[in-house]
Amino acid sequence: MICPFCKHEVEEPCQNTVEMQRRASEHIEQCDRALKSLKGIVFG
Repeated sequence: MICPFCKHEVEEPCQNTVEMQRRASEHIEQCDRALKSLKGIVFG
């Protein structure tokens, strides 16, 4: 299983460090929410 946010990072890499930092913080939040949602479905 590939995280859709990780896939986005591979297919469309950042152009500069500012964009990379912004994406990284958003990515962590999105992955965290997705994992919590998945846990609720799997273990709910």
